Amino acid sequence: MLLGQWNRAAVAAFAAFLLISSAYLSAQRHSVNGNLRLPPLVSPKHSSATRLPCRELSGADDTVVVLKTGSTELQDKLPVHLRTTLRCYPNRLIFSDLAEQYRGERILDALEEVDPMIKASHQDFVLYRQLQTSGRAALHIDQLSGPASLPEEGTSGKLTNPGWKLDKWKFLPMIRRTLEEYPDKQWYVFLETDTYIMWGTLLAYLAALDSSKPYYIGSQSQIGDVIFAHGGSGFVASRSAIASAVAHYAENKAEWEKFTAAHWAGDCVLGKLFKDSGTSLTWAWPIWQGDQIGNMEYARVSYGHTLWCCPTVSYHHLNPSVIDDLWNFEQDWFSEHRENSSLLLRHRDIYAKFILPRILDPRQDWNNLADDDRGSVSSLDECRAICQNDFSCVQYSLVGNGRCLTTSDPKLGETSPGVRSGWLFERMQEFYDKAKPCGKEEWIM
Repeated sequence: MLLGQWNRAAVAAFAAFLLISSAYLSAQRHSVNGNLRLPPLVSPKHSSATRLPCRELSGADDTVVVLKTGSTELQDKLPVHLRTTLRCYPNRLIFSDLAEQYRGERILDALEEVDPMIKASHQDFVLYRQLQTSGRAALHIDQLSGPASLPEEGTSGKLTNPGWKLDKWKFLPMIRRTLEEYPDKQWYVFLETDTYIMWGTLLAYLAALDSSKPYYIGSQSQIGDVIFAHGGSGFVASRSAIASAVAHYAENKAEWEKFTAAHWAGDCVLGKLFKDSGTSLTWAWPIWQGDQIGNMEYARVSYGHTLWCCPTVSYHHLNPSVIDDLWNFEQDWFSEHRENSSLLLRHRDIYAKFILPRILDPRQDWNNLADDDRGSVSSLDECRAICQNDFSCVQYSLVGNGRCLTTSDPKLGETSPGVRSGWLFERMQEFYDKAKPCGKEEWIM
């Protein structure tokens, strides 16, 4: 927080902070949409009538944000974005597999231009044909995804899910329609509904790049010989890169649809399109993340980059309550740093300002992802004692069968019925205090 001369407003603000902090420390955790909400440090105050600083950030008007969703997940995952993230973006589009108006928002059919013969006969389009005939209201409860978005075990996707099969077809026509809707913007950002981007950090990143050059940036992934930006982590492309890809797609649409039909991952298909049209991927992990915020490996060093020190733009596999909490956190960050020239957040900042305040007390129905089995115990307190006696241990959990799990890897974790978790706050703080100093880690270009 910036220091300045105290006045009545500052005193009032400080008093309000103390009141809010007291309420936070004593509040009981509660469920939202069946998921445990991360307790906010501030009261919800960013109403629709509030003038949001996130809409006024430099570079926002030059950027288009594209949110990709599907009918099987829309009712669970889109509403949180309507009341939070989408309010920050002056230019935005929402694509799904059914054109509709949803709570005042225009939803575009990403599959509208796919060859009619494919849509009428291909097995991937069974769900699409059902939607065009009967709409979302006819979907059976078994077809709905729910608020969670974890891939099937042993895979990086949901290969047997009808919505997933349909999703791979959206990427190429989606970028073409995006360029048609917004032909003269500098940057195009593509996200999924279980992804959150740190808007201020992203805009600071883009400001450091030359938008006239062909850029395709994201968290690197590979299938076969194709290196591509992982869709769930989010990715960004400059106008020149998008224009080249769209032109190549339009000239060879039938070939690309044939390639899509034989593939299983639409983000990989798009990565090949970018490569074939002249733009290779800029590998941007760990700025762009494929993991959720509660499962960061803060000590990880890969591809020549230290996660701890790098800026953070995105998180994936988030349920709506976490997205809501992150958005409120970021709005407060904007307000607090309104006079700063940079709104940059690094992973170490998220640890200090978002993670640490949320692990002060043990949690019921929460898994902090401890994984070292220390045997059976009779209580969470007994498990805590085991952790305390191991000087490398920073957190512990008690699973349903009475097993005590501990770890030396600091993590927030995630909602999990029947699991109880706790942290040794002093050691979690010590992890931050003793972390190796960061150098000049900046943007990956």
